[in-house]
Amino acid sequence: MHRSAVLAILLLTASSILSAQEQAEPDTLFWSLTRKDVATYGTITWSAAAVFMEFQWWWKDDYIYQQHDFRWKTDGYFYNTSYGVDKMGHMYASYLIFHLTYDVMKWAHYDDETALWAAVAVPASHAIAIELGDGFSKWAFNINDLYFNSAGILYGALQTRYPVLRNFNYKWSYFPSGGGGATDPDWGPASDYSGHIYWLSADVHNLLPEKAQPYWPKFLNLAVGLGAKNVSYGDTGIRKHKFAIALDWKMTELPLRGETWGVIKNLLDKFHFPAPGVKLYSGERPVAKGILLN
Repeated sequence: MHRSAVLAILLLTASSILSAQEQAEPDTLFWSLTRKDVATYGTITWSAAAVFMEFQWWWKDDYIYQQHDFRWKTDGYFYNTSYGVDKMGHMYASYLIFHLTYDVMKWAHYDDETALWAAVAVPASHAIAIELGDGFSKWAFNINDLYFNSAGILYGALQTRYPVLRNFNYKWSYFPSGGGGATDPDWGPASDYSGHIYWLSADVHNLLPEKAQPYWPKFLNLAVGLGAKNVSYGDTGIRKHKFAIALDWKMTELPLRGETWGVIKNLLDKFHFPAPGVKLYSGERPVAKGILLN
């Protein structure tokens, strides 16, 4: 199961941290708290809150009423029940948490090494805690999920060390699929896999030769996406992989200045917003869309 629901907690936490900033962006914010205090306590608070909410959402009934023994499972990667959408989601969640943690730590003026290790530790411990919790529930511990979580963390870390990789960013988009997923008691954006697309967005402007760069706008990227069809709970149609190519908005080009806005823009740039594109399902003809939603 993909834990995209944690995104809501992440966004709420980021907003509460960043809204404390004043225009001049002083190091001491309020009640004598420094940026480091806010970043440290905020990260600890949201981490604890995330684990608590996960227990309430996914494990509580199993732990109280069913009490499973610890169990392992593996699945078929890109030919499992979600056709790999959950795996892409695990990678994305860890990638997002890595970058948000890293950006907030740098905003708090921690040194680069401390920011990097914190950004690795937070999503890694979160992913391990989820799988251990699943091991004693109906879901079961899935080592394959951890592989993809690790891949998201690794790619985020490599981006901080090799600037060329920052031209290729991992993004997520969601639009309700309208399928049978609504019959799932746990249904929502996190489990409506048919509405997910995971994108690799290329910064075309930066990748072009210097002489050609003026002919491609800085705010416009090009992205390729992967999703699936009929993979939400209760969907009855034939499962198929979904492929897409679309224009992509580079949110870091928004005309907003300052360290705080930098964190917000970096966070927004982890999402793919509606844009013109082409999609196709395996075995079907491509379809062009003026606004590609899912």
